[in-house]
Amino acid sequence: MEHNNQYKSVFLSDIHLGFNGCSVEKLEHFMDSMSCDNLFLVGDIVDLWAMKDKFYWPLSHQKMLQKFINLKNKGVNVFFITGNHDDPARSKAEFEDLKKDERFTKICTDLENFEFIDTYDYETINHGKILVIHGDQYDVVTSNAKWISKFGGFLYDLLIKINRPVSKKLKSLTKNIVNKASSFEKNVKKDCLEKSYDGLMCGHIHKPEIVRFEEYLYLNTGDWVESCTAIVEHHDGRLELVSNKDDQLKSISAA
Repeated sequence: MEHNNQYKSVFLSDIHLGFNGCSVEKLEHFMDSMSCDNLFLVGDIVDLWAMKDKFYWPLSHQKMLQKFINLKNKGVNVFFITGNHDDPARSKAEFEDLKKDERFTKICTDLENFEFIDTYDYETINHGKILVIHGDQYDVVTSNAKWISKFGGFLYDLLIKINRPVSKKLKSLTKNIVNKASSFEKNVKKDCLEKSYDGLMCGHIHKPEIVRFEEYLYLNTGDWVESCTAIVEHHDGRLELVSNKDDQLKSISAA
């Protein structure tokens, strides 16, 4: 298949396969339109967290996971960075326990095609070294008060079934409150400066953007529930935030 868009690297996060709000058809359209040398899956790819409460795994979600596996088998460098919604992959014991549940056996077996990592140091062409990380590590609420996050997630899941625009506003409001409460951006900046990174790429808060601060570059990949966004690195070194929300790839911002 000839692809219209050819990238050095593609960064996706917060796909939430296993959640019925996942825009898997839009993601499929995006994946079929491009090729890349490196594919970074930046956390919350498979929503094991949601499926523990209510199992949901349609064929379209299985096919998307298989698409990632096929890319890896064809020679694409696929990096699977864990997030808080697929956090059983962060613990070998917890992952093995989950695998024993016959509902999850196939999913876990497929996920074992990937090496699970927490972070990745990525050397960009034009923007120096950036830390690629899901981002829940900077969210004090998620890290230290998981019940709050889970309750908020339950309300969001319910609302997205009833009214997607309302759920989007609730999600945005909740994330803004969490950002302030947890000093998310402050923690990102602190990590960048202390570890001498030129920038940081994350997801988690479902707020896609590329922002050049004085001391570092901040990139957020967004999500595939509502924003339907990815960050791509072109072979000429440009970093671009793109959206496929309307089944037509659009540029949002670039660095």
